[in-house]
Amino acid sequence: MDATAAHAFAIPPVSVHRPTTVVEDVITLAAGVWLLTGTYVDGWAHNNLRDLETFFTPWHAILYSGFAACALWIAALTWRRHAPGTRWTEAIPAGYGAAAAGVLLFLVSGAADFAWHSVFGIEQGIKALFSPSHLGLATGGFLILSAPFSSAWHSPGRSWPRLMPAVVSAMLSGMVAAFILQEFAVFARHGLIQTYSGAAGAQPAVTVPTSSSIMVSLASFFVSTAVLFVPVLLLSLRWRLRAAVPAAMALLPSVALQIMVALRDTWLVPVALVGAVLVGIVWAVVRPTPDRHARLMTAMGLSPVVFWAPYFAGVALHDGALSFSPEIWGGTLGWTGLEMLALAVLTLKVRATARTISVSPPR
Repeated sequence: MDATAAHAFAIPPVSVHRPTTVVEDVITLAAGVWLLTGTYVDGWAHNNLRDLETFFTPWHAILYSGFAACALWIAALTWRRHAPGTRWTEAIPAGYGAAAAGVLLFLVSGAADFAWHSVFGIEQGIKALFSPSHLGLATGGFLILSAPFSSAWHSPGRSWPRLMPAVVSAMLSGMVAAFILQEFAVFARHGLIQTYSGAAGAQPAVTVPTSSSIMVSLASFFVSTAVLFVPVLLLSLRWRLRAAVPAAMALLPSVALQIMVALRDTWLVPVALVGAVLVGIVWAVVRPTPDRHARLMTAMGLSPVVFWAPYFAGVALHDGALSFSPEIWGGTLGWTGLEMLALAVLTLKVRATARTISVSPPR
């Protein structure tokens, strides 16, 4: 195992960077929620409004004012920690270095977004997700929102409720990823696993899918699984999570995505709730902890299976039939479970290697 990769999961050494307090992390999250709200409102506009012809819109105002709040707050945290005669980079709070870089990236990408819209116009639909300036904005937002989680990672001794900023930070960071990858978002629509046929004006009937549509669907489940459950995995590597935490982290992004598409499939919200409850039950029964690897791998492997199963059931009840045969939908559930199981095994192996490296005597 590469030592550099292993070091990423090791507890960092004491540094000159002063950690943040829980209150400071909560303020970071408040500004981050402001920023994320603007992001999703802007996504709603791109998905549901036609003829977007200007950069200066109410949703952009929410987005960029939220960014300004984040940038000013991170700057204030750094200013308060700066000592005369020291470098400004040393004054950045522990775990906030990536967020400071995210502020710069967001600022540059915002200017680039204005230029891009001026030259090429306002994107709509899937084109907005491929815009280089939008990718830069999403990356910058991700780095900013992940700051409280990174800060807590540097202080593994935190206990409840002081861990809540880290939990919320991980979930919000995942929601940024869910936003930019929304075309793969399973709970944004139900047509992902359904194929319809019928004459114009007639009631469409569910029919057999093509091989290509099955592969696109499987890819979407892979991406959605990673977006929802990798943040849960990262948290569970360091702390024991209460059952409500992974349940909420699966539910809230799914509901937010459905709201962003103007609740086109409102009935998917209670379906997501059922899946989230089942995820919570898995964690309550298995009770995984960072030092019980078998339990952690079991919980991670089962979570996507029980979360996506109600989705297939809900679609079948809504449409009266499923395009997917039992082999396909059952195999999709199995693949998502294997995905998270493999990621859990890999990260646990990396962490174990990091500990071995950290305790090995120098040669």
